[in-house]
Amino acid sequence: MPDRPELMAIGDSIYNGTRSLTTNAALARLSVPAQVARAFGWAFSSPSYPFDVLFDLEAVIRAGAFDLDALKESIVANAQGWLDRPRWADDDCFDNIAIAQSVIGDLSSFTHLNHVSTIEPLLAEFRDGPGFDFAALMGLYEAINTSFVLNPRRDPASRWAGMTPLEIVAERRPRRLLIDIGINDGVWTVCLEATASGFDSAAIATGMRDLGARLAAMKAAGQVGTIYLNLIPKPSCIANLMPRHDPDRPPGASGYFPEYLGRLGQLGGLDGSQMKAIDEEIVALNRTIAEDLGAMFPDGGLALIDTYAMVEARDDKHFRDSEPIWVRNWRLNNVPLQGFSHRGGLYGLDNLHPTAVGYAVLARTVCQAIVATEGIVPVQPVDFAAAFEADSLLTDVPRLLDVDNLLIDLLVAFVRAAARPTV
Repeated sequence: MPDRPELMAIGDSIYNGTRSLTTNAALARLSVPAQVARAFGWAFSSPSYPFDVLFDLEAVIRAGAFDLDALKESIVANAQGWLDRPRWADDDCFDNIAIAQSVIGDLSSFTHLNHVSTIEPLLAEFRDGPGFDFAALMGLYEAINTSFVLNPRRDPASRWAGMTPLEIVAERRPRRLLIDIGINDGVWTVCLEATASGFDSAAIATGMRDLGARLAAMKAAGQVGTIYLNLIPKPSCIANLMPRHDPDRPPGASGYFPEYLGRLGQLGGLDGSQMKAIDEEIVALNRTIAEDLGAMFPDGGLALIDTYAMVEARDDKHFRDSEPIWVRNWRLNNVPLQGFSHRGGLYGLDNLHPTAVGYAVLARTVCQAIVATEGIVPVQPVDFAAAFEADSLLTDVPRLLDVDNLLIDLLVAFVRAAARPTV
């Protein structure tokens, strides 16, 4: 893998390309970094997963009625397949090394070596334990995904094997680095469970300051070119936070509905004033991040992506969509994807991770930041219709049927990744 690539990416599931908790090669090619690279005509290596990471949740949902024991058996077989392969891919290193479930500190701590050794014991824990252990499952998910993304040849002697994502970036010296991180540090819990419990904006700001210091040192050492860092999106605009009943009219003067629940499972509960307060806290957090990190880059080299404004501009849930997207006579918006009713479309079946079109919205926003910062023009601009046609979920929307509880349990385990034991 050559040094000095045009583009690299690090971060969490939003840059990993995860959709409906599913992670595989096809979805990695639809990720935001991959879409940005195609827009500018840059060579870019996405993770070439040999098969799904443990499961294809969308396939499970399409199957309708399912047997939990059979699902457990298929997951065990999948994990064993990862263990049985002496080499996972021919690639030496990927340009996109974002890892689902990552929190801010993981960018400077995760390595192949400290995860690959946990795959076998986690598999044993999941396989041999009673019932269906969701926490063990998501630990196994993270262990396999991290081990693969950071060392796809599974070579313990590889120079990448003991390196963290930031260290790999420093070694390869990309001209541009895309980063999405911070949502798993409590924000996804707000969006899934409609609760402020576990959300600590001061802790996120501290983590971002530490990350900024590391990035500034890398920039000063010539180990990275321009850094494009996403800010935190507006929680109330995420699809899973909905009123108890679908709204048929705009909210009142406050701009917020009286109540917000986690749509999957009708979890938690925030009233309009609480939801507004969380949004305002994110505004203050983003301002703090901008001020803190901006001071670390007095000579430039850091561009911040305003994802808060991006999702706010397409907030049809609150009847405020100023930039509607139409494909196949479907107005794609930020409400939950529901059966064949042609509602939603920007978020997958988990109501948290975007579809290819939702990722295309972010990719186009990142491209605009690159144009503004560097003055270069995309050779193939991001196209929403093309993203739609490439998305198997949107072109053939399944019904959730009787898998709702499975989806909720998986999501709860997924978004509580920050509470896992440190490896």
